[in-house]
Amino acid sequence: MLKKGLRLLEALGGYPDGVGVSRVAKEAALPVSTTHRLLNDLVASGFASFDPETRRYYLGLKVFELSSRVSLTKGLSEVALPVMRRLSEEVGESVFMGVREGTDVLLVEKVVGPGRIQVNDNVGTRIPLHRLAQGKSILAFLPEDEREDLIKGMTLEPETPRTITDPGMLRDELETTREQGWASVDGEHEEWVRAIATPILDAQGRPVAAVAIAAPAFRVPMRELKKRAPTLLDAVREIGVQLPPSSALLSKT
Repeated sequence: MLKKGLRLLEALGGYPDGVGVSRVAKEAALPVSTTHRLLNDLVASGFASFDPETRRYYLGLKVFELSSRVSLTKGLSEVALPVMRRLSEEVGESVFMGVREGTDVLLVEKVVGPGRIQVNDNVGTRIPLHRLAQGKSILAFLPEDEREDLIKGMTLEPETPRTITDPGMLRDELETTREQGWASVDGEHEEWVRAIATPILDAQGRPVAAVAIAAPAFRVPMRELKKRAPTLLDAVREIGVQLPPSSALLSKT
């Protein structure tokens, strides 16, 4: 069924002025009844739109939003990666960048540090916001009402004994994060990993992503990792000033 829906989206893309059910069904090589049902599902989810006066279907806003996000994420990476590489070389640790996807952080870029033993999570990994320094830093700098809605929708499931599972404790830590400008985790997602992170803010002050320095706990004491916060803040400010205003779209999922 997914393949059929994708075929329909591809067919709709060939008709910027809209198309009727029969024609798009023929284009996608699908029965009219199946096409009508799938189109209704696509309209309901925002991937297609329907004009009742002309009886024509169009690509929906959701398609263009996703396309814009892909383009903007690529642009963000192009700006951030050179700075992340310099940061990794300077601090000698792995550096990660993530964006918010719902109540998760999606890791979109990484630079593995020069040492023999380094944190090396995979790009494309999704991790709940409350378990990562990146997630906490993004949450902390969202508008209060938006932040509260997210916290209420999060299950705060533990991954390790150190994971924050109490909403009140999370709110207190987010307040501290806002005051100092960066967040930290100490074994809250992986027991052997410590990290600090700060958000990349757009021109409106919204977090569009976050950059983290992550280090093995056995090698780097937390007090030493926190001393690198000013270096991290400088690097992220350098990324932020280079972002186009439209990058705010990345933070609205």
